Amino acid sequence: MAKLTLRKRSSVLVVACIVALLLLTFFYTPSQPADRSPLENTPLQGQLGKDKDIKAINKNKDNENRANLVAVDFPSPFVFHTPEKDDKYLAYLPHSGFHNQRIELENALLLASYLNRTLLLPDVYLGNPAMPWLRFDKMYERILLQTKHGLEHCPQIPMGAPYPMECLNYARWTQVPWTFFYDLAPLTEQVKIVLRPDLSLEWLERHLGVKRKEIKLMKDVSPYQFRVYDHPDSKTPLAKFMERYDVETLAAIDDKILHFGSVFGTHRVLAQQPIHAEWLTKIRTNLIFNTPVLIDTARHVVDQLGGSRNFIGLHIRVGDGLFKVRANINIDDIYHDLVDRFTDLTIDQLRQLDPNHDDDRQERTDYEVKTLRAATTITTDRPLTVDHANWDVDAAIGKVPLTPLAPHLQCAQPASSVDANGDVAIDTSRFSRTVVYIATDAPKGKNNPLLDKIRATFPCVFDLSDFPFVFDRLKQVHVEDEQVKLDSYLIPMLDAIIAAHGHTFYGTKDSTFTTYIERQLHPVYTHKPVRLSGPAVIRN
Repeated sequence: MAKLTLRKRSSVLVVACIVALLLLTFFYTPSQPADRSPLENTPLQGQLGKDKDIKAINKNKDNENRANLVAVDFPSPFVFHTPEKDDKYLAYLPHSGFHNQRIELENALLLASYLNRTLLLPDVYLGNPAMPWLRFDKMYERILLQTKHGLEHCPQIPMGAPYPMECLNYARWTQVPWTFFYDLAPLTEQVKIVLRPDLSLEWLERHLGVKRKEIKLMKDVSPYQFRVYDHPDSKTPLAKFMERYDVETLAAIDDKILHFGSVFGTHRVLAQQPIHAEWLTKIRTNLIFNTPVLIDTARHVVDQLGGSRNFIGLHIRVGDGLFKVRANINIDDIYHDLVDRFTDLTIDQLRQLDPNHDDDRQERTDYEVKTLRAATTITTDRPLTVDHANWDVDAAIGKVPLTPLAPHLQCAQPASSVDANGDVAIDTSRFSRTVVYIATDAPKGKNNPLLDKIRATFPCVFDLSDFPFVFDRLKQVHVEDEQVKLDSYLIPMLDAIIAAHGHTFYGTKDSTFTTYIERQLHPVYTHKPVRLSGPAVIRN
């Protein structure tokens, strides 16, 4: 009995010792210097340190990005003119894309001058999709409903957080003053201008001191309701417009504010008197992009392309509407103009480089398009020919560009000696003297299959993707209060400025953007006079 009791006590003692040893091991912590972290030299400490460094780097980048931001300046509405008691005003409603609004601005400047009225100039509305033309009452209502008043909380919502319903379209549109794009000061020598950031009639009453009964609303029910004739003897037909408004008739309206709906339409306000033609020339010469970030960035690109007038500029629009339907045809027209003027290709060589010519002369039938504007009639049965009558061998033929390009710009290598069909490939490296810059909305840019034959013929073809620094620069431009970036709107403008610096320019039929480059940007940037087209000046 005594032996059994002793064994039990021994077993308890052993268990107690083991438990004590385990507890000591569990609670024991080695001593550390007072200034040393318990996590130092552990994987967790190393990760925390890295995270801290990353946060510091990101914070520095954020500070640097904020320092580089380019904010749109919103000047006072009365920066150009302070309203006077006897002032009478001309107003209109903007709509559609940037270039349609630019045409409205041009027409409004003409009409304000003819009627000796102060122009109430709305902001440029930038949006995707753009606001379409509507009848006066509907368009006015939509403009008032398209507001950011009361939505100041939208840009404060953290990234990734759920957006409330009222904020879903917040960043899809914005408005900026025309002064952001153009220097209007020279034009204010002839027309008084008051900026109109708010298109409500209440704003006119509040800031100009007019009464509602003093506002004459010229309500349109058609996008081409009227055409304005500045010369009483003009026989210019109405064409697509519905009514004739003579300047004398409009000048007889005595209301304080003459308020139109749309004034869009090329040659909608005629300039057939010599003095009016001079005014139109001045308008077009001055409505040239003047935004520093656009001008400076374009200058860097143009310099890398060998300088102004050292390349060919193309504007190829294929992304939507009529331009998508006619993309192949428009590109084929441009291609053959290039071949005729800047190559010595024979007809047999051209057949090899343009094997799908007949197919490219067909409109797409799988895409329905509606357009307000009448489209130019195009030729779909253009035969495959070459015409080198205006060909200049010294300007066209050479193994390297006439002016050196930036080192990172590499022309394509010559084709292999035999093509996919077993025919001897044409050595197009002799056309490397012709540098081509393509401004386009085509997916993948110059590498879009629609542009294959241009790249196959001309080794030195470039587009905006060859200058990646431009995208970072344009991303810095924003409307500060709204935190809306403008890069998506500025990229086509930068593209246009670059293409307009070419010694030769080709564009897309029926594109208002192409027309703007041809009539204004290209002549101004290449130091040529701006020439007018359209109805002839009447000289008595």
